[in-house]
Amino acid sequence: MTHVIRFPTGNSGDPIPYIDFSTLVDKNCIHLEKTKKNFDDSRNYCSGLSGGGDLFVGGDVAGMMDYLATQTPDKHVIIGATNNNGNNQWLDGRTIPDQELKAEKVNNDECFQVKHNEMMHTHGCDKTEYFLCQKGVQFP
Repeated sequence: MTHVIRFPTGNSGDPIPYIDFSTLVDKNCIHLEKTKKNFDDSRNYCSGLSGGGDLFVGGDVAGMMDYLATQTPDKHVIIGATNNNGNNQWLDGRTIPDQELKAEKVNNDECFQVKHNEMMHTHGCDKTEYFLCQKGVQFP
């Protein structure tokens, strides 16, 4: 079942556009933003959504890959993970299991991106790509 949850964005006084978080992956509503930004700007965009948000910080990586396969089959997408001094971590501090990484493409002090048919790998944090936002939700 897909739950459609809409969160308003925009500055007060402006007409409020809506970001459609219509896909649920691992109890998180996700939104693929199809404008290109670097890692920091992507993260700022996601956190600036009404009610907060962040870049996708896995749990169900397979579900994310399935979603990307239908949305951006040929694009790389920034996600919420970094490599700091050799430690591969999601932004929430959890370690990324080695089996989810494309080992030959993981470099120190870089940010992660993913393509639907590839494992996660690093790239320069200044590189601009599409990006994946998420919002945690609670259902009764």
